Amino acid sequence: MATTYFKDALQKFVTDNVKAILELRVELHDDWFRLYCTVDAGGIYAEVASNFSLVHVQLDRNVQRFVFGQQTYTDILNLRCESFIKRQGIKLFIWFYHSVLKKDPLGFILSYINIARAKDEIIYLDINRWLKKNKKIMSTLHKVQVNYGELEEEQMVLKAQINYRDLLASTSNEDIISDKDEPELMQGPINPIDDATVPSQV
Repeated sequence: MATTYFKDALQKFVTDNVKAILELRVELHDDWFRLYCTVDAGGIYAEVASNFSLVHVQLDRNVQRFVFGQQTYTDILNLRCESFIKRQGIKLFIWFYHSVLKKDPLGFILSYINIARAKDEIIYLDINRWLKKNKKIMSTLHKVQVNYGELEEEQMVLKAQINYRDLLASTSNEDIISDKDEPELMQGPINPIDDATVPSQV
């Protein structure tokens, strides 16, 4: 998966469906990536970035999950607020996390707005709610599954294997993967993130 394809996926399944997120941009490197995010919500405009590793990938008929390890604290590249008090409050919040708790607030924020789950410095991003109504992708995941991924310069490599149960169940004249299974992100219906602005109860 090249950087351009990864960017298209972020745009299709996240940015286009979460009003607060104006832009998501990723730079892929060997064994790590840098994620840039621009948000505008509640009178707060912020551009942030952080470095991550890819810990695990699982894409199959039941689970569609990426697991990331946060490698660095979140950098605040730009911060504008509707009031001076709110700006100072955000700075105090970040200082408290970094200096007192000795951790980064990104995981807490992602969990609170119900985008991802976080434990320690590990972030679990389940993308089932974004994919389950995309028939093309789900059809493909019934025939192949991905349980390994690695990062290289400018690309993410996902290794897939065939679901032999579906292979044996298919007729001898039926293609295992047909043109209609091509998981092009820019086609097919998606499921909007209806609960993305609701604090997570997990």
